[in-house]
Amino acid sequence: MPQAQGIRIGRILGIPIYIDLSWIIIFGLITYLISNQFAQLNPQWTITQLGILGAATSLLFFGSVLFHELSHSVVAQHYKIRVLSITLFLFGGLARIGKEPSKAIQEFNIAIAGPLASAFLAGVFFLSTLVFPDSKIVAAVSTYLWQTNLALAVFNMLPGFPLDGGRIFRAIVWGTTKDFVRATRVAGASGKLIAYGMIVLGLWLAFGFRGSGRWEGIWLAVIGWFLLNAAQASVAQVTIRETLNGLRASDVMSHEVPAIPANLNLDEYSNEVLRTGRRVHM
Repeated sequence: MPQAQGIRIGRILGIPIYIDLSWIIIFGLITYLISNQFAQLNPQWTITQLGILGAATSLLFFGSVLFHELSHSVVAQHYKIRVLSITLFLFGGLARIGKEPSKAIQEFNIAIAGPLASAFLAGVFFLSTLVFPDSKIVAAVSTYLWQTNLALAVFNMLPGFPLDGGRIFRAIVWGTTKDFVRATRVAGASGKLIAYGMIVLGLWLAFGFRGSGRWEGIWLAVIGWFLLNAAQASVAQVTIRETLNGLRASDVMSHEVPAIPANLNLDEYSNEVLRTGRRVHM
């Protein structure tokens, strides 16, 4: 499993937290977009106020993503599955675990914890708009956050692997068929179908609309492309694991060591190595 990349910012519940360099770019973009949205709703606010509120809301948004990933991690730790790290990056967050769950019910519980956590935050921020009805600042920030957390929960419930919904779908198929490999292939196929749908819809929006709709379409297509690659990689990984299951090093080793003439010079020997790919000779 590849090592986490990015800047380490701390540790929570014993889990190292990283931010990918792409996070810095998307943080600035989201801050800009949120500030513009606040400016349209509250034109009396100064540029300084808009900038501070935009940055604060962005931090709370990524804090929500971190809370989402931590919820996965807490349940994984409950099942004695080691969580290697959590990384915030361009498309949200990623919790890296040391191994796959050993049972379908474990995967189901780990996967569903994320959407439930985001739905919980959506409820908390929505309640804050009711508790502080006279505060425009609280209303603006909380409204954005409850809507984005609700959207995050709904989006992650799509049955497209490796989204949370795709993992839930795999857990259901796995529990029904008792076949992890088959479940992964079915969930992977579902993930590819949803990814292609997102790409097509995103391109249609990008070329069929103007203004913000075009950028939203491009963003949707990029996310779809990312999911497509992730789904393909996940299925390929399981296929390789199935192929190598039960094999030993001796099964793939060559037991024959070819002999070469003693008077062969090094230049000729290097040509022989390049031609055959063999690096051991008698």
